[in-house]
Amino acid sequence: MTVIDAETTPRPTTRTGLSVSEEWGGSSLLTQTLALTNRSIRPYLQPGVLIVTFIEPLVMLLMFGGVLRALGDTVAPQGSDLSYISGLAPAIMIITSVAAGAQAGNGLINDLRNDVITRFHTMPISRFSVLLARSLADAARSLYQLIAVAVLAALIFGFNPPGGILGVVGSILLSLFVGWSMSWIFIALAAVLRNGDVLRMITTLCTFPLLFASNAFVDPKSMPVWLRVVAEANPISYANDAMRSMVAGQASLTELLTTVGVSCVLVAVCAPIANRSFKVL
Repeated sequence: MTVIDAETTPRPTTRTGLSVSEEWGGSSLLTQTLALTNRSIRPYLQPGVLIVTFIEPLVMLLMFGGVLRALGDTVAPQGSDLSYISGLAPAIMIITSVAAGAQAGNGLINDLRNDVITRFHTMPISRFSVLLARSLADAARSLYQLIAVAVLAALIFGFNPPGGILGVVGSILLSLFVGWSMSWIFIALAAVLRNGDVLRMITTLCTFPLLFASNAFVDPKSMPVWLRVVAEANPISYANDAMRSMVAGQASLTELLTTVGVSCVLVAVCAPIANRSFKVL
């Protein structure tokens, strides 16, 4: 029988010549997050996934741009001369970004089912880097879709807002930040619940009121009183107003600060909850 000496047995090493534990244990949170983000992004780079990811915003643009065109006067900010598509495109962007953020929780659940998280727990890495990488990977997927929305809106519906390219880029970045901040809600839920079926039901229950009980497609003034109150308090409505102001070339500092502030509060509340729950998995 061969006796294996643990002290003399060579340990797995990386390209740097260090053992896996030595390299990961000595790396910074940023390095760990970037490495894990790269791992989480890879499945999204498969050709089939890229095509489906591209088709999603196309379907939404065609559906809302065609079927709901009769509501064109209700989606632009009051008192503005925005065309229907200039008011609709920011709404599609925020829907796309929030939907991608909601997928972050499902991604974490899948990693739990595949025992990937168990392997991570055996490595000397920050637990928070795993969660942060999950949120950034889905934000990267969202960025691809947001750019697709802007390009498709321009090619199909002639999207050419008064705010120009700067207004479009600003609305994309703001939508991306809002979606990323909301992804922490679903990451926290995934870490607490650890049940994919329950998470999907809660995700649907949360996202539909947020997206449709807002000013995305209908002016709140045309809604019943109780629904108008919900829409006017909905943070998605503030994000829509800020994005539409940017594409109109009339960016409002108050709307921007409100949207960014609410998003930061979401991260400040949900990220610690997610991190604390994740540590006990």
